[in-house]
Amino acid sequence: MEQKDSVRGGQSAVMAVGQLWRGLRTRFGGVRGTLDRQQKTTGSGVGVFHLDLDSTRALAVSTLVLGVLFAVVLLAAVPTAAAGGEGQLSTAVVASSSGSVSDVDSEEYTDTVVVRFADEHVVTGDAAESVPSDPVVTADGDDLVVVDGTVETDSGDPIVVENHTVRAVDGDPDLVVTDGHVLNDTLEVTENGSIQTVEGESAVTTEDGDGVRYRHVNETNFRPEITDINTPGEGEPLEVTVDITNTEYGTGEKNVTLTLSDGDELATLNESVSLEGGETTTETFEYETVRGDHTADEVIVDVEYDGNQDRQAVTIHESKAVVNISDWTNTAAGDELEVVAEINRYGNYPPGDQEFLIDFSIDGDHVTTKPVDIEPGGEATETFTYETNESDSPSVEATVESGSGGPATAVVDVLGQATHEQNVEAEFVDRNWPDEGDTLELTAEIGYDRWDRIPDEPQEYPIEFSIDDELVENRTVELDGDETLTETFEYETEQGDAPRVDAALDTPGSGDTARPRVNGSGFDVEIEAIDEPVNASEELVTTVVLENTGDLAGEQEVRMRIDTGYGDPHRTNRQIRDRKNISLDVGERTTEQFSYRTADRDVPEVEVAILSETDEALGNATVRASTSRYEPQNLTAEYTNDTDRELTLSSEINNTGTEPDDQYVEFMLDDELVYVDRVSLDPWESTNVSTTIDAPEESGAYDFTVETDDKTAEETVGVGVEIIDDEPSDESDEPSSNQSDTEPTNESESATDPPEEEAGLPWFLILLGLLGVLVSSLTLLVYRNDPENFPPEPAAVPGILEEEVTKIAHQIRATNLSMLVATVKGVVGLGAGTLVVQNKLPRAATVRVRCQTAEETVFMQDLELQPDERRTLASLPDVAQFRVGAGVDDITSHEEVFEGDSGDVGVVLRAEGLVIANLS
Repeated sequence: MEQKDSVRGGQSAVMAVGQLWRGLRTRFGGVRGTLDRQQKTTGSGVGVFHLDLDSTRALAVSTLVLGVLFAVVLLAAVPTAAAGGEGQLSTAVVASSSGSVSDVDSEEYTDTVVVRFADEHVVTGDAAESVPSDPVVTADGDDLVVVDGTVETDSGDPIVVENHTVRAVDGDPDLVVTDGHVLNDTLEVTENGSIQTVEGESAVTTEDGDGVRYRHVNETNFRPEITDINTPGEGEPLEVTVDITNTEYGTGEKNVTLTLSDGDELATLNESVSLEGGETTTETFEYETVRGDHTADEVIVDVEYDGNQDRQAVTIHESKAVVNISDWTNTAAGDELEVVAEINRYGNYPPGDQEFLIDFSIDGDHVTTKPVDIEPGGEATETFTYETNESDSPSVEATVESGSGGPATAVVDVLGQATHEQNVEAEFVDRNWPDEGDTLELTAEIGYDRWDRIPDEPQEYPIEFSIDDELVENRTVELDGDETLTETFEYETEQGDAPRVDAALDTPGSGDTARPRVNGSGFDVEIEAIDEPVNASEELVTTVVLENTGDLAGEQEVRMRIDTGYGDPHRTNRQIRDRKNISLDVGERTTEQFSYRTADRDVPEVEVAILSETDEALGNATVRASTSRYEPQNLTAEYTNDTDRELTLSSEINNTGTEPDDQYVEFMLDDELVYVDRVSLDPWESTNVSTTIDAPEESGAYDFTVETDDKTAEETVGVGVEIIDDEPSDESDEPSSNQSDTEPTNESESATDPPEEEAGLPWFLILLGLLGVLVSSLTLLVYRNDPENFPPEPAAVPGILEEEVTKIAHQIRATNLSMLVATVKGVVGLGAGTLVVQNKLPRAATVRVRCQTAEETVFMQDLELQPDERRTLASLPDVAQFRVGAGVDDITSHEEVFEGDSGDVGVVLRAEGLVIANLS
């Protein structure tokens, strides 16, 4: 019994193989049908076969695929058999609907024999307006199709009724039984799924007597679709309209459940629905809501057994009165203000007509409360009034609120003194163009903004005039009606106001700003030359060109500023070291020199700034130490991708001081000392120091550091390939330090092993699987050796197999694991390896990748990769040698050559550049 359960556990996988075989047989069935028909037409027992090369290749591929899949079926059955010992079968319901009548396109079955929903007739897809999800009629597992007007199986067996053929005609139904001249009958499907003639009730069969039937005659599939939902209040009925469709051919009755949910189940309704094939019915679920149902946010409709489901959002209003302010009146201070409110009642709790208390307040102060009588689902309109006063100007906040529904607010204007003040506006309309020291005049217009807020009597308002945020004048103006005043404001300019000042005009309402121009002198600064480098204690001279680009002649102080902390992000030390008073006419230019005596604190570099009152210019100067100073520069690393695994490190060492010296220069890789050299240099002499070391075993980025007594320089360098260690690691054989000797390493080891008879498959099934894989592999080996001449002569087969097997054995003896994997992949038709591209940059990047053989470009593709994104592009060519290149503009600048059995190849984008190499 347990053995039967093990076999039964692999049925789903076997069905998958059967579906694949059915597709292959459909694809290549014409070959078999052609052979059969040609045999019959020869009139002898010897068939005349005509197979082209494509058909031969297809048959070889089919044989391989079936063999491999058969092995997969057996392997898949192992965990199934193990699980079957516990006697549990778990199923999961998917929350989605299967194909409906409208989802199936009958045009897919144009030349296929199908059933249809309209009646019991069997027709072609052309005559079927709506069909089940799988409407195809079959004979012994083969689909029935129309070929040259005659019905046959997809493998070429004719369909007959008592030796009469079944043909397709231009009519409805379009499949008929004929003796060759006269239409004898049409076809229909019976209750048990068999196909017979309508009039004679004769069985429809193949020439061999296999019955024709529709296998899914009793299948049903109810699919629900929610089409309408109302929006009640609590205590009122919720109505949900659902269309339920049977998408299959059979007739059945099933329970349909509606669930009201807020994440948890609030209520359920059940309805029994009976449908014929292809039939749709409309059901309305009605549920009397209760208090608390307003939390529901979804209704779900489920069909029993089928697992089909539909869900929609739902709104159930909380039972309460909700207030909205729909209108109000803006009034003058002292008059009555009116606010109109609409009150809507949702739900039926408490039941029947109820009086709701509605509160009215102004600026948070209670004014009045009104009881309002409203029926369930009804609405009412109420008007609230309030006597305003001057203190309410310019506006008040009116609030209308029900106890359960929350407040509604509106800002209502009250026209008073504050309103009039906010209505005042001013705007600059004209100005003059003074020189520094002359009077700036700005003209402004002052009046009211909105005509409906102008007071009946003249009013006085304060006006403030400011320049550069400094109050210049405070003036009072009188406005009368819609009259606009024109006022002029003055300011006495002074040295430094050029080229512009910021003017502002402020009123109790809205004002204006402007930036009028003031003519003055402006000294532009340009550093012409800096006499550098200089030695510490020598004078640093800077030559400067000054030009008056302003509107007036003038005199300015021009200064030289030195920053001895330049280049140090943690220190700024700026000092004025020289200054001069320069006078220039309009457009005049002059050249001046500024000087500064340097010191040891200025080594190695200072910032030179020349500052006028209106401009500045910056430059840098090198200051050499009075002693030696060794500086590492231009750090490089070159990785040699060969069996020696070498990394060449180099750096330029420059003595930027004023004294000769000799110092030790240290090279470090990831803080590990790898090289030391002693270097002697005269002042401002440089030399290149280099060394070649064994490359690190792992590819990646490394910190290359060069140190002298005076300075340290660092550069990130890349080692572009992982080094495969042929010797096994000693540590890999030892248990992890955080595991005890007795502790199991995983759950499977701690579990009790099943009895031997329950742990696997019967021996004969395993043997069949191995034989299937062996036959498939041998077939493919022969095919790969010479695809153009497949199948070969029988005498040549042993030699071909010997050649391919020898190749695999050679890789095994060489103990080269990666090459062996590549060879085996090539044997089973997967290519010698794959090409993988990965972006290790901290940003998105675009790269072009190309693979070429000696004869052709296998592929070339542009990729845009996100940070850390990895893509597998394609199988590498199964040739003796190929090239892989990568780059943006020039692919050949990053290109590597690989042997045919090199395994997988990777292209990696790193900060130090592109890396192309084998993947281990």
